[in-house]
Amino acid sequence: MLGLRILGTSVDSYVATTLYHSIAGNTLVPIIYGIATVGDLIWVPLVFWLYVFRNDSNEWTSSLILGVAMVTAMALTDVLKTVFNLPRPFQVPSLGIMARGEIPTNPGFPSGHTTNAFTVAAVVWSRYTAWRVPFVILAIATGVSMIILGLHFPSDVIGGVFLGIFSGTFVLGLAKLRSSK
Repeated sequence: MLGLRILGTSVDSYVATTLYHSIAGNTLVPIIYGIATVGDLIWVPLVFWLYVFRNDSNEWTSSLILGVAMVTAMALTDVLKTVFNLPRPFQVPSLGIMARGEIPTNPGFPSGHTTNAFTVAAVVWSRYTAWRVPFVILAIATGVSMIILGLHFPSDVIGGVFLGIFSGTFVLGLAKLRSSK
């Protein structure tokens, strides 16, 4: 995934420009931006809901796991963005991509929105089987939205997918290890 960016292959740029140009005009931009925002921030009300309206201790534990997983994911995202310092599609003039929505000032790799969405999806996948499909769909839609908005390359999104799944499963593993003591 990172090889797409470091080696400078045209596949990453081609997919980014193709998805960016898949919508004409700005009519759908608010909807796509809304999907990206929900995917990025769904964890906040979810942690609150699981903690405040819990039915049993499993939901309290899920709230704690999700909160710790999100802090882990955000910290790792910031570290990787600083280490790799890779540009976003709208920062590469030859691509002809303009940022739709907010204009971020931090580096592109990995996608923080996608990392957050997949961290939530990984925790939900493990603990709430009935919620698996909606949260995975939201996570995928979040990643694709970030490319359509011109804010990330596909490699940024793929990196976010891996980082999110890693963060979620890492904290789930820690919780399992802790509960077995």
